[in-house]
Amino acid sequence: MFSAISKAIGQLGDPAFRSVLIKALALTAGIFILVGFGAAEAFSLVPEFEYGWVNTVISFLAGLGFLLGGFFLFPLVISALIGLFLDDISDAVEKEHYPNDKPAHDVPLLSSIWDAVKFLALVIACNIIVLPLYFIPVINLFVYYLLNGYLISREYFQMVAIRHHDVDEVTRLRKTNASELYLMGIVIAFALTIPILNLVAPIIATAAMVHLYKKRVGSTAKGRSLTT
Repeated sequence: MFSAISKAIGQLGDPAFRSVLIKALALTAGIFILVGFGAAEAFSLVPEFEYGWVNTVISFLAGLGFLLGGFFLFPLVISALIGLFLDDISDAVEKEHYPNDKPAHDVPLLSSIWDAVKFLALVIACNIIVLPLYFIPVINLFVYYLLNGYLISREYFQMVAIRHHDVDEVTRLRKTNASELYLMGIVIAFALTIPILNLVAPIIATAAMVHLYKKRVGSTAKGRSLTT
């Protein structure tokens, strides 16, 4: 796993990686701007109470909730959006490290969009369900890492492996390597909570998942077997 992450980090200078990062950041910024406007409009509909301190408390809690939600959801949103450009990252990794392997088939754009939307909706829904736990110090971090580590590991492996196999085979591979994938997901989830690093963490995660997948299916790296 750590070898896969190391290789992914070593390829960050690849033009394909930079292009994906710029596009994902632009889309993420657009989404949060729209959400911000929507939240402001929704808050303006809340009636004012007779006691000023009540209005102050409501405003404070609303602002805190938005900031807290943004902190936890920003990296997950950009992770989902990078899934739209997964083919670009995967192709770059496979071209650099696995030129002798059979080329993958590209996932149709509409399918990529639908997968990204489903993943984003699932992430948001699950995190909303456990939102009250995020207000409890220490426990919030454990919940965040365990929950999102599972979601990320499942989705990233799915997006990488589906380029080479049908759904049934992808499911089999994922279950066979469930523990390692879950650990990878937790590491990624942790990286997503570190400022600055969380901007490139989804790209590193995607590339690392390609290496992990290749290792598990017995691929060939620069003419060398990865089955051992």
